[in-house]
Order: sequence, then C-alpha cells, then structure tokens
Amino acid sequence: MKHLALPLIACLIGQPWSASLAQGGGLIFPSESEDAVVLSLQTVPIDRELPDILQVFVGPVDACCAGKTPIAGTYDLSGNTLTFDPAFDFIAGQPYTVQSRDGAVSLSSFVIAPERGLRVPEVVAIYPSGPTLPENTLRFYIQFSTPMMPHRADEFIKLMDATGKADTAAFMSFTQELWSEDRTQLTLLMDPGRIKRGVAQNLTLGPALLEGHQYSIVVDGGWPSALGGQDVSRFQQSFSVSPALRNLPDVGLWRFQPPTRDTDMPLIITFDRPFDQQQAQGAITLKDADGRRISGKVVLEKHEHQWQFKPDAPWSASKIQIVVDTRLEDVAGNNFRDLLDHALGTSSAADNQDMITIDLSLDP
Repeated sequence: MKHLALPLIACLIGQPWSASLAQGGGLIFPSESEDAVVLSLQTVPIDRELPDILQVFVGPVDACCAGKTPIAGTYDLSGNTLTFDPAFDFIAGQPYTVQSRDGAVSLSSFVIAPERGLRVPEVVAIYPSGPTLPENTLRFYIQFSTPMMPHRADEFIKLMDATGKADTAAFMSFTQELWSEDRTQLTLLMDPGRIKRGVAQNLTLGPALLEGHQYSIVVDGGWPSALGGQDVSRFQQSFSVSPALRNLPDVGLWRFQPPTRDTDMPLIITFDRPFDQQQAQGAITLKDADGRRISGKVVLEKHEHQWQFKPDAPWSASKIQIVVDTRLEDVAGNNFRDLLDHALGTSSAADNQDMITIDLSLDP
C-alpha cells in the first residue's frame, strides 16, 4: 500500500490526549483507492469511542462538516495506531476531509490522483427504459460510462413533468446514495409514500407519476466524474404513464420460446409486464434434469419485457428447468408473493414457496 504522510494540525483546548496528538501524532492519507486512513497517537484515549477520534467526510474542508454524515467503515486500534478502512473504496478525484475531535477540532483533506487517459463521462442508459411506464413505478437505475462523484445526485437528477416543473419530493433521499460498487450505476427509489394509496405523502402530495401524463428523468450537465477530467453532459429520457400495476406477477402469462437441442440458440421468455432490470439478471436460472445449473449469459430486451439466455455450450439435454425466484419484482415493486401496495388485511401469496419451476422440452 502506498501512502502520503502529513502532519496533523490541531487546535489545542487543554484536552490531554488532544495535545499529545498534535505534538507527536500524524495522519497517513491514502494514495490509492483501496488504501486506509491511518492516524498515529502518542497517547491512546481509553474513554473515547473510536469514531469520536477520527471521522472521514466526502467533500473539501471548506464544506465540512456540520450537518454531514461521515462515511461508513471499520476501525482498528493497534497499539498507538488507529486505522479507518472505508466500507467502499475511496474514489479518485473526490476530495475527502478527515476530522479529529475532542473539544478541539482539526481538519485535513486529501484527494487520490485520478489515472490518465480517462473516458468521457456520459449517461449510458436509464432503466426502466420503456416509452411507457406504470403509474406506480418504484425504481430507476442510471448507468454511467465512468465512476461518478458521489453525493451529488440531489443536485443533478430531476423528475420533470411535461411543463418542465421538477418534483423535488419524488425520490427518496439517503445519507449514503445507492451506488454500485464501482460507482457507475445509481439506484433511484421513488418515495413509496407517493405510491401507496391512503398514506400521508400520497394524500398530501399525490402520486409522483400520474396516468396519462408525460415525464422525464433529467441528468443535468456539469456532474463531475469521480476520476476527474470532463463533466457529464445533460441527458433526458422521457416517458408516458400507463395505469398502475396492482396485480401479482404470474408465470402463466409468460411466453416461452425454447431453443433447439445441439445449438446455442437463446432461450427466450417474453413477460406480460416489465420487470426490474437488475433483479431479472439473476432471479431466473436454468437447470438440467439432474438439477445442475446451466451457465450462460442473460440479456434483457424490448424494454425489460423480454429475457434471453444464451448458453456457454450448445444445449445437450432434452429438458430443462426454468427456476424463478418468487422475490423477483416487476417495475412497480410487486413480487410473486405480495403487492407493494396491497389492501389492508390481505395476506401474501405463496408464503411457503421460494421459487417456481417449469420444465421445457428442447426437442427440435
């Protein structure tokens, strides 16, 4: 691991361990994304929780730290050395502020240098991708070409109606944004209170999406990538709104197009509704007659209405099993067990069933 050692500059207000920290301690900042923040202590405090001694925030010193939540991670105190390892790797190009505190407060910052030859950041796709979405759509996934600067989504992403008016209460706001591990995909969760009928937000604000209306997910230009260089360009995806999905998914409504044995033709399933783009990648699996999993590549087509599986090797069995995890959700958050917005007093279906199995003949 490569580190850059810098002295810790502290304000002293008569706290014994704080004074010894300033005089003999030091910070070792990470120079690579997977590195940790290390703090050397001359005197080890015995009456302090470790997060009280060292916290790391996203952003520069001049924007820290009142009202902000430190990033999550694990602490380890070995002798006089305190190590903070973040839950997710640090992002190159993103400024971070390190705060030590005990009455006196000291702030220092670091930035991990980005690599050269970076790709231009752009929005690659937004899911669901269809031109028409149900009124109770629950999630959107925004896919970027490069890792993006976190904690900026509220600033750059908007749900806008046909007049250009933004709904600032449409999406849930989280302390830790819902990024993929590589920071290239962001999950936006519509406020369920705007979807579920009869609850406070739905009664006071109304649904975020209204049947028969048109909306756009807008990613404003200027959002910096996590690797430095150019900012993302403006991207807009528009859609109209259809009636809400308020019935359970049913594999009996799916259409199956089996492949021919001894070929590598894809197995195609056409859904009766669009399913969650991320969940559908892994919630449907194939097994042979002996229960062995068949390996291959999954692709969703036709705006998440069609699931295609291409095997790694030609089909050799005469029969396969299509196993569907009943937790698979459609774009409105309904799974095979329960509706997201169900009537009071109703019980969930298939409580004792984890999956649905269907046998398909592969004879030519």
